[in-house]
Amino acid sequence: MRVSLVELVLVLLVVPLSFAHDLWLIPPTKSEPDQQLRILAHSGMDFPKSEHAPDPAKFARRLIINPDGKEAALEPAGTEGLSGLLAFRPQKSGVYVVAVETTPKLITLDADKFNSYLVSDGLPHIYLLRAKEKTLDQPGRERYSKSPKALLRVGKEAAGDASKAVGLPLEIVPLKDPFTLKPGDTLPVRVLFQNKPLADANLGWAHPDEGEMPRGTVRTDGKGEALIPIGKTGLMTIRLTHMTRPKAKDYEWESFWTTLTWMVPEKAKE
Repeated sequence: MRVSLVELVLVLLVVPLSFAHDLWLIPPTKSEPDQQLRILAHSGMDFPKSEHAPDPAKFARRLIINPDGKEAALEPAGTEGLSGLLAFRPQKSGVYVVAVETTPKLITLDADKFNSYLVSDGLPHIYLLRAKEKTLDQPGRERYSKSPKALLRVGKEAAGDASKAVGLPLEIVPLKDPFTLKPGDTLPVRVLFQNKPLADANLGWAHPDEGEMPRGTVRTDGKGEALIPIGKTGLMTIRLTHMTRPKAKDYEWESFWTTLTWMVPEKAKE
């Protein structure tokens, strides 16, 4: 194991740290009832900059949870520049939850890229497993899918439940309304994988224009819970990658990606 840890450090030192792209849903800065709203789908490594425009029409699932708890459709609205567009018209004030799921895809990364990705995305236990099995020189055959989520507050009323889980394969669920928080507070969250709490998940958080690495990271406890510090107002995201090993015919590994994005308000809701 000592040799494996040395190899892990070498990967961090000599190989670029990230080859993967997060998918974020970016809510509008201001939202009012009975106005057409656009949610931006961005794909990239430096939050919230997008490197290409995802096509929302190809997402396997698109949904909205209204303040009354009912589910509605989130409509694809094409692309604009490097942004994918999703649209809906909220009828009432309150907190809305929007989410999408992508169709799983297969990818094969060469050994160095796969090893670097494992370390940079908070999956060193998979790297160490490959080191123990002496397979660090083998490519990574992987199936991956992404399930980002965003919260937005429409109008001034406090209706709605920001803590409602929506059944994504991998999901970050706030345990407190984030629109009541201000810089200096912490947001308790729970991570769910296949609707069950996920322990030891490596959460990262970021604000815009801070580079490709997260501002900070924390691992969930035995209940799948962790505390995320609120650093400043404006756009903020929390991200996570979780990997399993199904050893299927066409792929050995399966990764699940998720993000949770919202606007930290200038003035916290009462």
